[in-house]
Amino acid sequence: MTPQGRRAAGRALAFLFLFCTPACAAHQPVAPRTSAEPIARTVAPSTAPVPPRGRDDEPDEDDGRISTPVAPASARDAKKGVAIQRGRATYYADKFNGRATASGERYNPRALTAAHRTLPFGALVDVIRRDGRRVRVRINDRGPFKRGRIIDLSRRAAERIGLIKDGVTDVTLELIWKPSRRPR
Repeated sequence: MTPQGRRAAGRALAFLFLFCTPACAAHQPVAPRTSAEPIARTVAPSTAPVPPRGRDDEPDEDDGRISTPVAPASARDAKKGVAIQRGRATYYADKFNGRATASGERYNPRALTAAHRTLPFGALVDVIRRDGRRVRVRINDRGPFKRGRIIDLSRRAAERIGLIKDGVTDVTLELIWKPSRRPR
């Protein structure tokens, strides 16, 4: 192989490593639920004291926690009215105002909408904080794609549960309604 051919092959490998590896690592497999016990329909406020915020618990930082499924592996197969996932929630930055979402509609920070990786567009989900504050949102986008985060809320939804000050918080998602599958 000529030196130019080796350089070209090296560039191709570097490109694949740098740009394809992060995309593959962004997807998390969701383990199936092993227990046959039903999940409680209500979420009791936590009585445990909240640990003080440390240096690695800043809103812009991610501590690598993985979202915990509490229902069937696929959110599309989850039953309505039950908790389906626990993890961390964030909210959209103001710079996304007016940009197209994955569903095709424009992002409106005043609407009660959210982004989720697997729930169908139009699904209604209650986002519940540990302290019991909740907001009902409609899924209209895909994301978040950062490890450990399960939902991105619109600004208005984040304000309703007090997420603006925290930036990132632990939540439980409860499926309220999902659109029926289209007939084939």
